[in-house]
Amino acid sequence: MSTVESGSGDKSGKTIFWIASSILFVIALIMLIYGIYQQTVLHIYKAPLILGIVAGLLLAIPLELWNFSDPDTLFRVMSFQDRFLMVCFGFAIGLGAILLYGLNLFVPHPNFGIKDLFVFGIVIGGLIFGAGVGIAGYFPGTVWIALGQGRRDAIYAVIGGLLGAFTWSVIFGNVRWLFWNTLNFGPVTWATLLGFNTKLEMFLVSIVFGILLLLMFFFLPRYPKQSMKQSCAFHLIGTNKETTKFSDLLKEEEKKYPKARKYITELINESSIRNARSIILLGIEFTIAAVAVIILRQIFGESTTYSWIGAQLSYLINPKWAASNAYFQLFGGLHIVNGSPVNNPFSEIGWEPFSDLGTFLGGLISSLFISKRFMGFKQQIPNVWQHTFGTSASKRALGSFIGTFMVLFGARMANGCASGHILSGNIQMAVSSFLFMIMVLIGSWITLRYVLHLKINAQGYVQ
Repeated sequence: MSTVESGSGDKSGKTIFWIASSILFVIALIMLIYGIYQQTVLHIYKAPLILGIVAGLLLAIPLELWNFSDPDTLFRVMSFQDRFLMVCFGFAIGLGAILLYGLNLFVPHPNFGIKDLFVFGIVIGGLIFGAGVGIAGYFPGTVWIALGQGRRDAIYAVIGGLLGAFTWSVIFGNVRWLFWNTLNFGPVTWATLLGFNTKLEMFLVSIVFGILLLLMFFFLPRYPKQSMKQSCAFHLIGTNKETTKFSDLLKEEEKKYPKARKYITELINESSIRNARSIILLGIEFTIAAVAVIILRQIFGESTTYSWIGAQLSYLINPKWAASNAYFQLFGGLHIVNGSPVNNPFSEIGWEPFSDLGTFLGGLISSLFISKRFMGFKQQIPNVWQHTFGTSASKRALGSFIGTFMVLFGARMANGCASGHILSGNIQMAVSSFLFMIMVLIGSWITLRYVLHLKINAQGYVQ
């Protein structure tokens, strides 16, 4: 780690980054304003499906800019060697909860999607999901971004994810009683758990909840063993003008992405004033987008699409079997009506396949034109993976496949993923989503520590 003066000669990269961030912010704000107008003036409570593509773009481009589609990045942030994801999501969840429940005071029908608190499914599913992330280095949504970014191992991740989701769909009817029906306490929020049920009471609880998470964002240092002076709060107010960088990490990034914009590479891999300010702008855009989709149509999710694709492909092969599948009836748009199979593809899932398409396009657009990280599907083995398993392309392909199989199997068991549970669920203050998040962290910590040999909340590898 080194402490240096902030600066970069990449003026064009700086200009493009801030223009792109500003455009995303304006579009997200327009989406939110339109959602409010749609509900309060037009009395329309479901936006057109096609807007899902825009929603996916608004959430994918910031994640690509932050490079969360790189397995190395996710390995580091999930092991807390870098708390960037933690503080970014803490900011989005804290501010998002206050904004959502504030809007709930006057918007007629926000499209809440609070997940049921079924203990077995969420605990076991979360652990499997976290272990899969620790192997693959992917969330369901970052797989689509990585595919757009041109990562070769994302191809194997997509296949593994589709099979993981399909496997859960096949066994669901026989295990639902245990994982979903046993110890199912329904859609519980922190407000209702405390006995607060009115809109005003829920808003007041969201303020307390949001402030706690925002305090974590402002005062938790990005890297382990840093003092509080290195946190966002001190950078934002200008008290700390130092820039903390990891020179070895920057060299790795420059080697992996030789054509990437230097300004963006430096910006996302440092603790500094400009980094803190960039998080504020993109973080607010990310938050507004996550709340806007709830006002417009539905919560943001990524993993259900994997099951939906399995349902639609199954329907092409064997319509009656597919339409008789209990899980496909819930999420795949398939039903048996008067003894005949019927397919209404978007009746249950809504715009999620469109938002996943937007997520893919966001990764493609951002990597081609903004970050310049597009990889053209050239072979690249994540550095953290190499440390344990070497440079074998076949081993990495297998790890990407198996890990993402586990991620999607666990996500479907828990009825949500990083976007549906950890982001959208916690913005809604869902207790189930908080429990899922904790289980994911535990599962990933165990895997990263004992499989990839990363230290937890400390730099480096276990000897």
